[in-house]
Amino acid sequence: MRKRTPVLPRKTILIATANPAIAAYFSRVRKDCRYVSMTVECYQAADLETLIKTTGKARIAGKFACAWAVFDFDEFGLTAESLNAAMPLAESRKVKLAWNIPSISMWLFLHLKALNVFVETASSFEQALAKVFPNFAETAEYMTNDGQDIHLRLFSSFSKAVVNASAYNKLCEKKLGIAGTTFPMLYEDIKEYCGEADLSHNQKLLAK
Repeated sequence: MRKRTPVLPRKTILIATANPAIAAYFSRVRKDCRYVSMTVECYQAADLETLIKTTGKARIAGKFACAWAVFDFDEFGLTAESLNAAMPLAESRKVKLAWNIPSISMWLFLHLKALNVFVETASSFEQALAKVFPNFAETAEYMTNDGQDIHLRLFSSFSKAVVNASAYNKLCEKKLGIAGTTFPMLYEDIKEYCGEADLSHNQKLLAK
């Protein structure tokens, strides 16, 4: 009798956030790239500690191989000290942390241009992005409607964003003692658990 080859369970990754704009953005990433092993959830959380605990519970309940709590510094009014204070909790709950200082607009901006100075305000990045993407706003409404193709339009510049992030992180570490963004590490895990992006159905948008 022929033996069946055992089918191993697919390893899955959870992207958890309390920010609707971030949730909408990564939902587009999931759809654009056909990342079937990725789950994106938006939870109610007034602070980072709550987001970490909620993500940790979701990781166990959903049997996710990997879980990330994703947030902006502006969102929770964080400082380097408050982030460092939350890290032991994240480690104990097996939750990885991905952040941007001040917000996700900074990460998107790095796809377009390098930064050689520290920028504190999200509005500066929003204004710069609005010159390339009309009506840009850090909102779920924008990411779902006018900006639903922003991820695809920036996709070809991802490697540039990673390089720019590395340089900007050095500036932030010198000024604040922590990295300005950990999104490159998040994307490393996304690739590990989801594989290469399948953009075969989006060639027309990629050509824009």
